[in-house]
This record gives sequence, structure tokens and C-alpha cells, in this order.
Amino acid sequence: MRRRLASAVVAALLMAGCSSSSEFFDRAVVPAGEARLGDAVMAFFVGPQINEGGGPGYVILVNADGSLRALRTRGMDMMRMAWSRHGLYFADKSADYRLTASGLTTTANPKSAAQNLMFALPDGGAVGVYNGGDVTEVAADGHRYDAQGTYFTGARCDGQVYGIAENAGAHRSQAPTSAGWKSTVSDTFTPQMLARLHPAEGGEKVIGWRQSFGGTPPGEVPCHDGVITFLSWDADAYGTSRAKVVSWDTATGESTSHPLTFEAGVHLNAEDFGYVHQGWKDGRLHWVYADGRVFSTDSGTGKTTTLFANAPATGAGRPIQTFYAFTDTELHALSTVREAEGSLTYRVLDRATGETLREVAVAIPHTEVNVQGLNLSHLAVPPAAGQHATPAGRPPRTGASPARSR
Repeated sequence: MRRRLASAVVAALLMAGCSSSSEFFDRAVVPAGEARLGDAVMAFFVGPQINEGGGPGYVILVNADGSLRALRTRGMDMMRMAWSRHGLYFADKSADYRLTASGLTTTANPKSAAQNLMFALPDGGAVGVYNGGDVTEVAADGHRYDAQGTYFTGARCDGQVYGIAENAGAHRSQAPTSAGWKSTVSDTFTPQMLARLHPAEGGEKVIGWRQSFGGTPPGEVPCHDGVITFLSWDADAYGTSRAKVVSWDTATGESTSHPLTFEAGVHLNAEDFGYVHQGWKDGRLHWVYADGRVFSTDSGTGKTTTLFANAPATGAGRPIQTFYAFTDTELHALSTVREAEGSLTYRVLDRATGETLREVAVAIPHTEVNVQGLNLSHLAVPPAAGQHATPAGRPPRTGASPARSR
């Protein structure tokens, strides 16, 4: 089941096109010394895949009327951004950046050219997690260290950052091996591991293990009162799998999980499950499913209700690709139609009802992002006052040392 999940994730990320070009975005570039956040209402990244030779990437700042500006970077495959009240944080393979109303701050920090996660810290600064192939790199404030696990899913709990790994790397020898903790399907499968990545204190710290060999959707997941909550297509030691909601206590290392239950007629599949985007609201886990349904799950029981079903869709086999971001009251979505003319579409939906609050045509032709070597990825929006926005995520791709598949 895990192999099906991973293959679906990879398949939908290869965007069709004819030739590579950055001329469109170069014309929109603002010199670094003149860069400001200004009136931007959202940002996203356009750049090359690491297996296509690298090259420049572009952080695109979009205003409410769809007009845009671009910041040219040295490239970062799967770049993720984090937006907090302290500014917009992003990174390329040579430096870390913070963009505010006052300008752009650049801090030299060489690192791998593929990114898994990015978190803005409550008191300022950001932590990035990068995929170096055989090693994970964790970088913050101009410093970096090597980590042993492979982290495609993670959470920020106040000022601490945690990673969830299905490949524990050198830590796998610490995993429990009693009945139910060792897979009978393959000796290479290890239980899921939770580790603290920041503050480093000599490297990542293993917090606990979970008796699961399944597939957890990549990206940032919510943390509330020190408990990380997320969805997982769990497989047990014998290969039986089921969609569950997981609560993992960062203080004790203990986890609980409950199978998802739905109203009659609601069904999920592993392929679409890999595109889930998750957030927290009023004590419940909210999540966008790939077909455009938005659900609310009680983490204590697994009982799940449908909030609305009209969000833009995404995923393998669909003509539309969408990236999402939650704020306190809204769901933000940026969509492109594969192999089609026209502009990108940015929508803001009411998080409770699905009502479309705003719809903006972004003045970028689809043909400029559906080209070889220059791909659309990752949406970020400013948080509402006092809120921390959850950036949208894109799963790992071929050429970026993706997580193990089952």
C-alpha cells in the first residue's frame, strides 16, 4: 500500500511542457536591494528540479489584484516558505532569506539543494530541513547540522521543531523489536520515529517510536499543547493498512491512533491520501483531500465529518494541480491547469463553509510553469493577526531522494 501511495505522489509532480525558459520571470525580478513585502497577499515558488541540472528559481509575490513581483534565487528543489509576523522566510542552496516591509536580509548558509520542510519560529527566525540524499540537513540562522533520520513530515511546537521519519537512518538500531514492532513484510521497514530537530543540542533527539509501517502525507502538520496530530495510512507489522488519525505527545514520546470513520458513502484511497493538506481548528484536525473535499476529524475518536466539497482538486490523474494553505478562518488555494492556456487561479475559501471569498487570476500563463525544468511549487500566505499559517506542501519527487516506498 505504501508503494501505491508514493508512486501516486511522484506521478502527479511531473508537469508537462515543451521547453525551459525563465525569461518571463526574469522580467518581473526586483533587485535584491529594492525588495519589500509590500502589499503581497501570497507567495509561491517556481524553480527547477534538482535532477534537471539546477538553475535559478523565483519567489513570486502576488498582490490582491493578481499583479506580481519576483525575487531571483540560486535555486532550491521543492522550496518551501514560511510566513510569520516576522516576515517571509525562504532559502536557496547558498543562503537563508527574510523578507519584510523594510527589505531583504540575506545570511550565507550553504546547504543541499532539495528541501523537505520549513518552519517560522514564534520569536523570529526559521528552521529548514533539507534532503542531502544519504543525510538530512537542518539549518537555522546561518548554521546547519547533519541529522540521521529522513524527515518529510514535521511540526512546530512553540519554539521547537520535530520531524517524523519512516526511515530512521542510523537510529533504526534503537527501535523496539518485540512482537508487532518488526515488519514481517520486509526487513528494511522500520517503525515510525519522532525526533526533535530544533533546538539541536548536539543533533536531533529521538523522542519516541510508533508501531506503524505506513505512509504519512508529507509537509507541516499541526501541534497543539505539545501534541502533534496528523493523518497516516498505517500499515501494521503484517501489512494490513488503514487510514488513521495519530496524536503524538512530544513530552512523553507516547502516541495514540484511531481509525478514521465517516458518514455513509464516504471513501478514500491511498493515492489521493498522499496529497492531504492538514491544519488545526477548534480542537479538531481539518484536512483537504485531493478531490476537493475538506474534512474535520476528532483526534480522540477518528470520527470525521465533511465540511464542504468544493475546494479545487489536485493529484495524479486530474487535469488540475493545486497547492493549499490554512489560516485561522480561510483555506487558500493556488491552481494551475495542466497543458492549458490562461492564468493561474488563486482562491480564498471560508474554512467553515467553503464559500469563495476571493478569486484572483494571477498574471502568469500556464505555459510558463508547465515547462521542463521550471515547475510550480509551494504556496505561502501571511498569517492572520496572532495566527501561524501552515504553508502548503508538495510531496517528494523523483531525483530528490524520496522517502521509502512500499
